[in-house]
Amino acid sequence: MEIHHHQQRPRSYRRIGRYAIYLVLAAIAIGISFYFYAPKPVNKAANENMLLFLQNKISDIDAKLKNGDSNTDLATRVSWHKSNTELYNEAKTNPDKQVKGQREVLKKKMIQVQQRDFPELRTAYVASKKEALGEQHVSIGLSGNNREVLTFESEMFQPKRVQEDFMKNIYGIVNDLRFKKVIYKWSNGADGFHNYEIKSKEDAEI
Repeated sequence: MEIHHHQQRPRSYRRIGRYAIYLVLAAIAIGISFYFYAPKPVNKAANENMLLFLQNKISDIDAKLKNGDSNTDLATRVSWHKSNTELYNEAKTNPDKQVKGQREVLKKKMIQVQQRDFPELRTAYVASKKEALGEQHVSIGLSGNNREVLTFESEMFQPKRVQEDFMKNIYGIVNDLRFKKVIYKWSNGADGFHNYEIKSKEDAEI
């Protein structure tokens, strides 16, 4: 009987140990779910700051829509649009009702100013490059309903390697300015040009 008793004890200990592990795992699971699903404390100061940022940005856009922005240089104007997008994206993660309301106002204003500005910015870019490229015997042009097609014309573009090198140098800015196509032209023949599609945002896209 004694031998039988000693054989049973380790098995019962093992069972108790297994239950203890289950309890620990259950407690961890409850803790994790509580952390992720329990209501988070509202950070009132952060919400107030976000509201202030949104309202200031809305006022800034209203002023630009009213007075224009043609005296500011191209790089500064592009950076300004990027900062608008960053603020909007940051506000998207905030669940506060007032913040949501102001974010939607900002979105409408941003679309308005973007649709006005980006065709202007593309035109300004082409104008800023004409003289320097002309000295290299390269002509630059703009076409499309929203001035979204950029054309470079020169005999130098016949080798594809030259087009690709040129494209690497300008890709960042043409993407930021939301051009949709870049055309390299080296002759008037049917095969004297090559198109590069640009997967940039639409002017109304945030």
